[in-house]
Amino acid sequence: MINILLKRSLVRYYSISKRYLSTNTSDVFKLQEHGFFCDNLAEVDANLRKLVTSKQQTIYCGFDPTAKSLHIGNLVGLIGLLHWQRAGHQPIALLGSATVLIGDPSGRSQERKQHLTNDDIVSNTENIERLIQLIFQNHEKYFWKEQQKKLSPLTVVNNLSFYDNMNTITFVSTYGPHFRMNPLLSRKVIKTRLETSHDGLGYNEFSYQLYQAYDWYCLLKKYNCRFQLGGVDQIGNMRTGHDFISRMTNFEEDTYGVTVPLITNESGEKLGKSLGNALWLDENLSTPYECYQHFRNTPDSKVEEYLKIFTFLPLNEIQQLMETHRNKPHEYAAQIKLAKQITLLVHGEQGLESAIRSTQAMFAQNIDLLHNLTEKEINGLSYGVPTIQMELNPELTLLDVCMSAQCFSNKSVALKVINDGGVYVNHKKVSNPQAILVFGVHILPNMITVLRVGKKNFYMIRWTNTDITLR
Repeated sequence: MINILLKRSLVRYYSISKRYLSTNTSDVFKLQEHGFFCDNLAEVDANLRKLVTSKQQTIYCGFDPTAKSLHIGNLVGLIGLLHWQRAGHQPIALLGSATVLIGDPSGRSQERKQHLTNDDIVSNTENIERLIQLIFQNHEKYFWKEQQKKLSPLTVVNNLSFYDNMNTITFVSTYGPHFRMNPLLSRKVIKTRLETSHDGLGYNEFSYQLYQAYDWYCLLKKYNCRFQLGGVDQIGNMRTGHDFISRMTNFEEDTYGVTVPLITNESGEKLGKSLGNALWLDENLSTPYECYQHFRNTPDSKVEEYLKIFTFLPLNEIQQLMETHRNKPHEYAAQIKLAKQITLLVHGEQGLESAIRSTQAMFAQNIDLLHNLTEKEINGLSYGVPTIQMELNPELTLLDVCMSAQCFSNKSVALKVINDGGVYVNHKKVSNPQAILVFGVHILPNMITVLRVGKKNFYMIRWTNTDITLR
């Protein structure tokens, strides 16, 4: 049961959001003001604007199932598709069950080392499709519900179907003549790998752009898909697809590549999985609490950029929000808005409620919420709180637990801080280092204990051997 404070927080959030999340326009390229769709194959001129405002277009974005889940970097592509859907266009999510076996070299300095079995690819593809559908459903349910205009439904296509009855000889003999080597070799990612990598470039990765081009051609034929969406690192692959389709159609069909920015953290690292810093979209891999806290902790230098890219808020509200944040930075209004918007889109209302509940249990010192955290929410808290497992022991003292949790470098420091009232157990000050832990007070029924040292240093104990009752 959500407490009154949490309910008020959510009611306030939804009432504020309704006024702004309905904003939409048929000219999707106005989002260049947000940093979207800036580095494209064609100049965004009057003719291109007329094309997207006068007639429904079809646009696709591809996702290779290299892992069980998409990550937060992929969310930018999905939000890009959602913006086009909001503008009245038809979105396609292309799942690359075929191309994942080849490996895209874009944005990589060395060959991708992966050992995916057929079962892995099938499982990954099914889960990624589920996540994509869920995000589109969440968008329609929470961000579009006040609109009169009906959204064009998402189409999901698996590119494995393009190659079912085709062998290598057929592909090369039929389509090879339409690819010219000079442009293929001049693509930035290809050129860079050939010139700087000691391993060079395998033919599999070199040929990836050919297959991505063929994917686009198949989508054009079946769905009249003239637009491809991808990260700025995909611009070379898009150019190959554009040139290939031009040759295949005797230069009678126009196609357009549009890009979304690659999002980086404050250190300039790409938000992805390659560097081991992935925030997954699957709640079984990264919980709603992790998602919420990740963006709640966005540095001031990045929060405005993230609001423009990850939310559907218009610029005027973002500017007002940033002004509020600059006047009262200690309230973190911009970060909280960002965290709520993204968590709601990815994990829905229940996920957002769980994330806020966990946050308030820990940082708003709400003992009732702490007492009622679920196993899943406790697991999520481990993301940002140092956590250890300990066996229940009826003789354990507060000092013992603090030392086991590595709250202090030595006992002398621990004794001083505890005696001075600097240690809290489940949000209550305990100044006796020899205090014996009491079940139901220091050890909660959900078998956790939260320690706080000073104002900001949290530690969590997860108790095992639960047949022992402490008194």
